[in-house]
Parts: sequence; C-alpha cells; structure tokens
Amino acid sequence: MTFRDGGDFELTPTQQAVVTKSWNAKVLVTAGPGAGKTTTLYHRVSHLLSKEGLQVDEIVVLTFSRAASRALRQRAQDAAPPGRRTHVRTFDGWAWSLLREGGYTAEQLAGYGFDERIRLAAEAVEHGDIETAASEPRHVIVDEVQDLVGVRREMIEALLDRYPDAGFTVVGDLAQSIYGFQVADPDQRVAEANWFLDWIRASYGEELDEFHLVDNFRARTAEARTALKYSAQLQRMSEDTETSAAKAAASRRLLWSALSNAPDFGGLDSAFVRDSLQNFVGTTAILCRDNGQVLLLSQQLNEACIPHRIQRSPRSGAAPAWLAGLFARTDAVSLTQERFEEFFMGLDVPDGADVRQVWRGLRSVAGKARNQLDLEVLRTAVAEERLPDELTVAPEHPLTLSTAHRAKGLEFDRVLIAGFTGVTTAGKRQDDDAAEARLLYVAMTRARDDVYRFACPDRRMIRKANRLPMPVDRWYVGARDRWMRSGVEAREFDVCHEAPAGVGMSVADPVDTQRYLVELVRPGDAVVLRRLHDMPMSAVQTPQYGIFHEGRLIGQVSERFRNDLWRLLKQSASFRVQRWPYLVTGLRIECVETVSDRKAVTDRHGLGGRGMWLAPRLFGLGRFDWSHSETVPEGDKAL
Repeated sequence: MTFRDGGDFELTPTQQAVVTKSWNAKVLVTAGPGAGKTTTLYHRVSHLLSKEGLQVDEIVVLTFSRAASRALRQRAQDAAPPGRRTHVRTFDGWAWSLLREGGYTAEQLAGYGFDERIRLAAEAVEHGDIETAASEPRHVIVDEVQDLVGVRREMIEALLDRYPDAGFTVVGDLAQSIYGFQVADPDQRVAEANWFLDWIRASYGEELDEFHLVDNFRARTAEARTALKYSAQLQRMSEDTETSAAKAAASRRLLWSALSNAPDFGGLDSAFVRDSLQNFVGTTAILCRDNGQVLLLSQQLNEACIPHRIQRSPRSGAAPAWLAGLFARTDAVSLTQERFEEFFMGLDVPDGADVRQVWRGLRSVAGKARNQLDLEVLRTAVAEERLPDELTVAPEHPLTLSTAHRAKGLEFDRVLIAGFTGVTTAGKRQDDDAAEARLLYVAMTRARDDVYRFACPDRRMIRKANRLPMPVDRWYVGARDRWMRSGVEAREFDVCHEAPAGVGMSVADPVDTQRYLVELVRPGDAVVLRRLHDMPMSAVQTPQYGIFHEGRLIGQVSERFRNDLWRLLKQSASFRVQRWPYLVTGLRIECVETVSDRKAVTDRHGLGGRGMWLAPRLFGLGRFDWSHSETVPEGDKAL
C-alpha cells in the first residue's frame, strides 16, 4: 500500500508501517527533527478512522506545544468524516477540557495553576471520570513524549494504565528533550530525562512495536544538516549515568564548535544586514537562549525600524480583533454558516484566512444543532480563553524572534542563533550541560537552508525578578547597584480587561477609543505607560498607569501589573515604596485583541450588549522615567 501526502510526496516504508498498524497496537516511534512526524500522525489518524473503524471521539490526540497541536489539527481535520472534528489538544488543554466536562467551573479552574490542573486531571483519569465525561478512548496518540516530565508524564501514564486494551502511538526524540527545567528538583530533573520512554518499554515489553524515522525532509542543504550527526550522541547522554556528565559536556562542546564554524550574519549597525532582515524572500528566525536576550534584541530591531514578531508563550493566545467586529454586526443569538461567511467577508481578517477553517474552529467551542454557531457560548469561550489555537495564533511574519524553546516544532528558511556559549559555568550541574546541548541542537535543526551566528547584546543588567525579596515572574532592568530598578518586561496579562478603555474617565470616550483601536493601532507601534495619579490602588499596588499611543489613551494597566511593579520596587521585605516611575517607555503593541466581561458595561457606554470590546496587548522591555516620581504634574492627572 502506498500513501501520498497531498501531491507527490510518498511515505517511506517505515512511515507506512507505523500508519497501518492496527487500532489496538502499542507503537513507539522515535524520530529526529524534520523526520515527518506530523505527516505520519496525520495518516495514522486517517487510517484509524477509515480502515480500523474507529470514531472521532474514540481517538485522543495530545501534543506538547500549541504549534504542533495546530499543525496536526489542521491536517487531521481532513481525515475526519464531514461534520466531525478530530480533537487534537495540548496536554494542558486536554486537562482543562476533561475537568470542565467533569463538573469544574471555569472560575474554579482559573484558581489553579497549570501543574495543579494537570494533577487534578490525572486523578480524574485514575478514578475513571473520563468514561462519564467522554467516550472511552480506544487509541491514544501522544507527540513529543521526550518532553513529558513531572505531572504531565504522570497524567499520560495514568491514561495508558487506565485503558490497557486501548492502542497507542507515541512519538518522541530524546535528543530534543528541552523541558526538563519544569521539574524544580535538580536530582529529579536528571532522573526525568528518559523516564517515560524507559517506563513504556518496561511496561509493554514484547507488546511494543518500536520504529525509528531516520529520514530528514526539512534540511535542504549541508549547512542545515550540520547538527543532525550529533543526534545519536545526544540520545545516549542519559543511558550511562557514570559517564553522562562527560558525555553532556562533550556534546555541548561539539555543537558549539559546529555553530562556531557557521558564518557570522553581521550586526545591526550594517545597512546590508538591516536590508537582509527586512527584504529577504523567505522566513527568518533569530533564536536566543532565553527571553532576556529576546527582549534586548527586539529593542534593537525596533530601534533599527525592522518589523518582526516575537514568538510568545504557547499559553498566551489572543482572541482576534475581528471577533469583536463580528459581534458588533449582529444581535442574533446564533448564526448559520452561510450568514457567518457573509459577515466574515466584511471583517478585517488576516490575509489568507480560510473561512471554512475558521468556521470549524468556532464550531468546536460554540457549535449547536443544524450546523449553527451559538454566539453566547462563543462569548463565554472568549471570556474563558478557550478558543482553539488556530484562531488565536499570531499571523505569520517573515522575521520571527524567539527563544529556542518556543521555536520547538517550527521551521524556517534560515536561522540566526544568538546567545549560546560553549563554556560550562563553574558550579553548574551535569544536567545544565545536557540541557544546553539539547537546546542548541533544537535551535540548529530549525533551518531548511541556512544557519548563521548572530551577535547577542550584553544582558548583564537584564535579570529575572524571581529571586528578588518580593519575587515576580518577569524580567527587569537592573543596574550596578543591586537595589536599583531601571525597567520592566511587559507581559500578555498587563492590560486591564475589566472595562473598555475610557470608561469612567474624562480624558477618553469609550466608543471613540474602540474606533481608534480598529483604525490606527497596529502591531509594533510604540506606546508609553504614564502614571495617572499619585494614589496607590491598594497597599500592595502602585498608582494606576494609562497606556498612551501617539499621546492618546487606549487602555490602562491591570491589577497584576500594578502589583508586580510594586513588588519589583520593594528593595527588601520591610522597604516602603514611596516613589513610582512617571513613565515607562520602550513598550510596543503586540496586537489588538478581543476581550469579554460584563455585558452591562458595554451596554451603558454605547458598545452594545454583548460584553465584547477591543484592548491592546503589550510586549517589550520598558524603561523607567523617574521624573515626577513623587507627584504627577497637575495637567497630566486623570482620575
């Protein structure tokens, strides 16, 4: 039997062998970068549905990253029967759905962290709650199993243990295991490196069919294939604990040496480099070791007027702005597909958006009988941040700036690598060398054609705030004196979503502000945070800050931002904060997003009764302006 992927691409014999295994087979697939994992899993789903007789609800498909989830979901949808949707979810998303179906409210779940929700889901699986919440799974597909550590690993082990008669297809590559840092205990982190693969081999023994995909369909040049030869060595690092430290250090040195031999792309002070980044025909990624480097490079790119997109956290998708436009166009409680498509044609949607794919995505969270869309259920999904990944992903951009972690599962025509070193810092553990080697391997295997070295700015003054007297989960700008604070990172939750911008303020009209956000605010635009008054919003918060675009108020910061800024400014647990930055400059618009809250607020202020409006989302590394730190100038106060 021969399978073809779309056009002329023919599956390899090993891929075909994986695809055609029976529904109850226990299959482990190891595969390197660019080996066709997504294609193989797509055809696997198709085979299970068309040849093995399984129903869509009997297949559980789980992936680690939203990028992988989105890619596989888009492909797998073609394999599903008309009107049925193949459910492909991240581990976190599946845990949320399982708990919601089991009776938890969105408000209850919002009070738990990601790991706590995963732990609750694992307990629900062990107690058999999945049988009442959904169809009993007959086949489980898990991608990126090398990154299953801690509670996520325990959840998948519980799922496979609970249904011993079900088949499974699990796919991974130990050489790309880069999420061990999620395990806090260093000794446990080392033990987790190969835990799941060891467990699955020991648990299923001769029942297990194991395959290895050896071909690479991504790399088109010798330069892009440079790191692939180190795959086997990286996979063996954890097999012999007595020599693993030496292996890890040696692997890191080898990969660094290979990167050192790659050409230097040049610096942003070169007009040629700036032109190449702006006008390259193809996709480029600048991959960094950590988010501090990403923030600094983004600042430099902005100063050089080079448009780019930051690859954000996989958990921070934004509801697209056109959704607010959809709700503004109709008072109906539901829409047919035909009526939705009429509205969709008049909305400001990204170029190339597929209306049928969007319709399927919306129906997955708000579908009702007779192929209709329930708009009230959709509004709730927006409020609970439950939109599917394909609706919340940022539009593609020719230049992406990302950490290597967040680029996992992605590929680009050329990759510029910044911020890595081949030096083992004194006092570091063996698992640090192993993690660094694997992370550099992931970065170097994202390219189709070219790999370059790229200079990373000095980030000695850019620090994580999680070790301060009052810890904060964000980066900040320090100084030579450890107590000094010179700036702070903007996060996806830093804009107030309690009411539309301008509500309760004399300096902005809510209706005009919404129109301004639609017509004049674009991704990458500069914004300034300005302190609106001198009164702290609580004993553990700063005063309120407005978000200004070209001098116009377009939003206010959230309670989370005010609290984090207050904590950041605390020099010690007993220190009393009495001075606040007047301005925070250097921030940018990531996007304008749709948010949802109280219907009465929008109804009272001329924005309709849906409880939907637009708000900016921020990113970047802000810098503090300490002028007027004690008193806001009288003419700038806005209460």
